[in-house]
Amino acid sequence: MQLKARLLLAAVAVTASAGLALGTAAPLATAAEPHVVDGSGAAYNDWGDEGTLSVNSHSKSNATRLWQSVLYADGAKWKDSSGNLHTFTQWDIDGIFGWKTRSATKYWQAQEDLEDVDGIVGKETFGQADGFLDGPYDDGKVTYAGLSHEVNFKRLDGDYYVRIGSKWRVAAYDWRG
Repeated sequence: MQLKARLLLAAVAVTASAGLALGTAAPLATAAEPHVVDGSGAAYNDWGDEGTLSVNSHSKSNATRLWQSVLYADGAKWKDSSGNLHTFTQWDIDGIFGWKTRSATKYWQAQEDLEDVDGIVGKETFGQADGFLDGPYDDGKVTYAGLSHEVNFKRLDGDYYVRIGSKWRVAAYDWRG
């Protein structure tokens, strides 16, 4: 009888330990994966802790649309297959991180004299861009003062929004149209 009690106690202890381990591991794994572009306090330091955008990471998202708005605002250029440069336009803001966005990102990174000119938007690239943000104002407006254009975003309850047509959509890392 005593052996059965010990085995039962051991089984309960193992099960409880596994439950505690799983309970603490799951939120950490979830917290490491960003879901929306966010910020708090003054906007000029909001983006330095953001996730990665590239042709392989969150390539179809409103977070990509937010980044493309930065490229447009700064008049970034993309290189075609013949090596000719073209300006990134409003019509190129489609939420898809394709070859034009990658090329324009490399151009932008080179213009900003960043260490990594790789076409990937990570902490260094996002962090450099957020230095040109101003706000948020009372209505949640955050302005990006680009070299060619000024673009506006909204920051409501800490989440960034991008304008798609006449509607504001959360700048999420997953595709939300």
